[in-house]
Amino acid sequence: MKIALLHGWSGDRALWSQLIPQLAGFDCHADDRGYFGRPDAVNQADLVIAHSFGTMRALAHSPHGTRAIVAINGFDCFTARPDFPAGVAPRVLERMVQRLGTDPLGTVSEFRRRCGALPPDLPLSPEPLIADLDRLRGEDHRGAWTGPLLVIHGARDPIVPAALQAATFADRPDARRIVLDGHGHLAPLTAARSCAAAIRQFIAELG
Repeated sequence: MKIALLHGWSGDRALWSQLIPQLAGFDCHADDRGYFGRPDAVNQADLVIAHSFGTMRALAHSPHGTRAIVAINGFDCFTARPDFPAGVAPRVLERMVQRLGTDPLGTVSEFRRRCGALPPDLPLSPEPLIADLDRLRGEDHRGAWTGPLLVIHGARDPIVPAALQAATFADRPDARRIVLDGHGHLAPLTAARSCAAAIRQFIAELG
């Protein structure tokens, strides 16, 4: 089975450094949006494992052949709107877009700090960061995915709080859902074994 791993906003493929070794036996390929280097897409996969904004990317355009999606710390809509009050206030994203134009490193570093990650140690490219922040602000992919779905959240996620977690994939009561106690927004790193165990069970049930 070929697995595509899609990281979230301000991240890169290093996010999967702990999870991929736990998925030995599968053909794992991590993409890179090019925030800190050269972009590298994964165009074909059987399963997508997506983190945070990577989930929205998968819902908007999944690799060819995708049969199932695993969303870790993810969401199908992020910004609040009249029929989605659990989302993040639009003004928060608007301020981030404005700050990115004047202080990209500071903006990214602050967001990563909130996630529990270190500041970037490579030069960043503001253009894809701004473009994807606009996507986070504007896109709504509720109802986009009807295939097999595993949703994994961290109980202490400061980016995707409990109300947003509950609203995520609210149209999919059939989805398998797991909440990891004591973990935040970087579950692929902090809870790699638990995530891998859930993913292996999910794959086994796919048949």
